[in-house]
Amino acid sequence: MCPERGFATVTVIALLAMLAIFGVALVVISTGQQVGATLDVQGVRAYHAARGGLEWGMAHILRPGGGCVGIHGRTLVYGDNLAGFRVTLGCTSTVHREAGTDLNIFQVTATACNDNACPTAIVPPPLGYVQRQLRVTLGDS
Repeated sequence: MCPERGFATVTVIALLAMLAIFGVALVVISTGQQVGATLDVQGVRAYHAARGGLEWGMAHILRPGGGCVGIHGRTLVYGDNLAGFRVTLGCTSTVHREAGTDLNIFQVTATACNDNACPTAIVPPPLGYVQRQLRVTLGDS
């Protein structure tokens, strides 16, 4: 009778178990990296959607007869490279008297996201949700 019989089998099973754990860890890390990279790209797209909404709002205010009318609460939906993104605009205005002249100050806020409403009403937000908000203050006399 040989008492060392089966020793190699136990070692092989232990090594296979460690390799399986290592493989699962690599898959989890790789998946996390891919999800993070995707969210980074979506964040950049949301920033550019918000920037476009802000530009639209500023152009609306600065045109003759412009102002917050038609801006506050307006939603812009994008296509092409920004398909799936929308921007909700906000606008407030105040009048300040400076050196005997009335100065209109406008604050435009653009909130962009990849959901049906910006900001999302779902708590917690859906997986993969991104949102960016930009604000600008401008005036005319």
